[in-house]
Amino acid sequence: MSRVEGHGKVTILLDDDGKVRQVRLHVVEFRGFERFIQGRPYWEVPVMVQRLCGICPVSHHLAASKAMDAIVGTRASRPPPRRCAASCTNGQMLQSHALHFFHLCSPDLLFGFGSEAGRRNIVGVAAAHPETARRGVLLRRFGQEVIRVTAGKRIHGTGSIPGGVNKSVTREERDILLADIYDMVAWSRDAVALARQLHGQDPRSTTASASSART
Repeated sequence: MSRVEGHGKVTILLDDDGKVRQVRLHVVEFRGFERFIQGRPYWEVPVMVQRLCGICPVSHHLAASKAMDAIVGTRASRPPPRRCAASCTNGQMLQSHALHFFHLCSPDLLFGFGSEAGRRNIVGVAAAHPETARRGVLLRRFGQEVIRVTAGKRIHGTGSIPGGVNKSVTREERDILLADIYDMVAWSRDAVALARQLHGQDPRSTTASASSART
């Protein structure tokens, strides 16, 4: 299964006549982090558990940090840390949704499920719809830059700690993000309009594509 957020495969067992006898979908859900973190210093947990995923580590990072807040009896009460964490979450949402829509769903939606399978990928989208593909890449990159600025790294950052954050956003970093923000907002709105257009053309296909990409 080439376009799945995670690890999955399908095995098909045939009988002696070549007919399908059994089909199995394999999705590995167990990660074992509940055991990995036992006995570790509490401040390591937000950094460790985000290794669950390379696509949505921010969600795990911030959730673990919030859990540690409850354990140590503190929370990020001042506005700057809260805004920094919120910005990090928004960057995560942007890059994850850009990946989901442009890379995983758009090949099926733009070409149709009946089109040649070898064409239905991001390379095919780049060839037939270069501007759409370019915007998808740049939207995701911008989201990752927001994460880098707020969490220290694009993937598996260390910004959120129990009680707040350990990194501030400099004026230079802020200005770099603001320089592209209006393009990002406009492209995001165009992506929503495209999704609505494709859904209006075939509501069943958009539902099927979204479900398969989330498997």
